[in-house]
Amino acid sequence: MTSAKNQFKPVTHCIFDMDGLLIDSEKIYRVAFSAVIARYGRVYTNEAKMKVIGKHPLDSLRTLIDLLKIKGATPEKLAEEIKELMKVWIKDAKFKPGAKKLIRHLAAHKIPMAIATSAWVEMVDILRACHRKTFSLFHHIVVSDTDPEVARSKPAPDIFFVCASRFPKNPPPERCLVFEDSPSGVLAAKRARMQVVMVPDSMVTQGYKDQATLIINSLENFRPEDFGLPPF
Repeated sequence: MTSAKNQFKPVTHCIFDMDGLLIDSEKIYRVAFSAVIARYGRVYTNEAKMKVIGKHPLDSLRTLIDLLKIKGATPEKLAEEIKELMKVWIKDAKFKPGAKKLIRHLAAHKIPMAIATSAWVEMVDILRACHRKTFSLFHHIVVSDTDPEVARSKPAPDIFFVCASRFPKNPPPERCLVFEDSPSGVLAAKRARMQVVMVPDSMVTQGYKDQATLIINSLENFRPEDFGLPPF
């Protein structure tokens, strides 16, 4: 765990990414992306994964078509093929270690929470239905896939500005703490002038972690009191 406690500032609101941070779904996305890209005679390499992790799926697919030189496909066509697999597989996705404990703890202490995700709205709807009780503890969910106010996807800060604005008291950025697993999400949070706790994917190398306020290996290691929140 990397820490610089004297640099942390107290916060009043928490914003969570979803895929790979709260929900153990990134590996499901990778298998689905790999399976569909293989239909076009290409391999979803680790280099390619690092280029797109945390981004909006359509943006990811545009990048992959160029990077892997995929012929005979559009981002929209690949998206539909991947969604067909994901709609079945995403139902098996579970919360990551420490996620439910942290969510319930913050909810019990009336800390306002929201989700800001780049996932396809269909996947968000499925996960909400599968985990209705836990998702109900969030004040709101911003899905950049369909939200008209989110003009640009991560690593642009738009989604975090929109998410913060929908809390009842519209807290200033410096009072919001973001939880992210991807480099693009961390960069988006920093551009939004928010502190960000990174729980990096295992494939994320050190050079992609430099923008995080705090790096921890698991949400189980998060200490709320470091950011002025009620301790466990």
